[in-house]
Amino acid sequence: MQISYFDLPAEEQRDLLAIAEARTGRAPAVIEKDIWVCLVLHHLFSMPGRKAMAFKGGTSLSKVYSVIQRFSEDIDITIDYRELGCDLPVAELARQSRGQRDRLSEQLRGQVRAYTHEVVLPHLQSKLQKTECQITIDDDGEKLYVSYPSRTGDRDPYLRQHVLVEFGGRNIIDPNAVHVISSDVAELFPTVAFAQAEVVVLAAERTFWEKVTLIHDQCNRAFPAGRGRLSRHWYDLAMLVRHDTGRRALADLALLSDVIGLKEVFYRRATSQYERCLAGGLNLIPDAENLMLLERDYDEMHNAGMLNGHAYPLAEIIAELTTLQESINTLSRAQIPPIV
Repeated sequence: MQISYFDLPAEEQRDLLAIAEARTGRAPAVIEKDIWVCLVLHHLFSMPGRKAMAFKGGTSLSKVYSVIQRFSEDIDITIDYRELGCDLPVAELARQSRGQRDRLSEQLRGQVRAYTHEVVLPHLQSKLQKTECQITIDDDGEKLYVSYPSRTGDRDPYLRQHVLVEFGGRNIIDPNAVHVISSDVAELFPTVAFAQAEVVVLAAERTFWEKVTLIHDQCNRAFPAGRGRLSRHWYDLAMLVRHDTGRRALADLALLSDVIGLKEVFYRRATSQYERCLAGGLNLIPDAENLMLLERDYDEMHNAGMLNGHAYPLAEIIAELTTLQESINTLSRAQIPPIV
């Protein structure tokens, strides 16, 4: 008969993590956080009457699609904007004025705020009350933190002792599929029960194009002051390029156009220049100053043990993305009707 990991005494949890470290070579703090990520996902997607939402981002690429081997510690959740009181298609939203779109964005953010504060937070507090967790949420309801009791000793400060759940409500969740995930070490301990989560997951091909456009937007401006943890996006995209997912995505420029259409409506800033992504002007390579910041952040991520033995020189990643940039620009230029 199995006993839940969360019902084990603290000392036995500590011993289990040490055994898992010896068998996998992974840092115990990374193993521990993965266990908590799965528990939080389980409670999010088993929430009664939950809105249509999807799990996406780096953690989905590692936990569901096995595209990346790095440990992705945060949970990125998109609530379909059509669940939040707006049933207009993106094409119609694109014809609205900038002021109308800005007002809609604020309305959707308000709906996310109400949902996370009034529904998600109480649900997680109820489900996790016996686990010694502390759950907090920011004022706008877009970031929820599950701080958990750690059974490990010293940890690299890059690896935070909380699960961050980021919510957004200005996107769609198609295409998607349902997958079941569990802790990476669950199979090592047949007498211990770990949380399983049945999650709706955004298709990896859409995540590919969301990463491409995110990096393009970031390369057109200075990196935000004091904000690290950006190098993971370049790493993830390089791993996607090496995977069949990347090849499938590159054959679907219509999906890129769809991603850009949504970002033009809800996320455009003066420097974004998303239209260049479909006109041969995509940029995936940061300037010299931003590249130095990227290198520093990448080294910190590597030193924290988050790449799980799958580290590659950043120069190699940049070279691969330079080739990708050229390929996408060539493809997009071929789609542009000639001027006659």
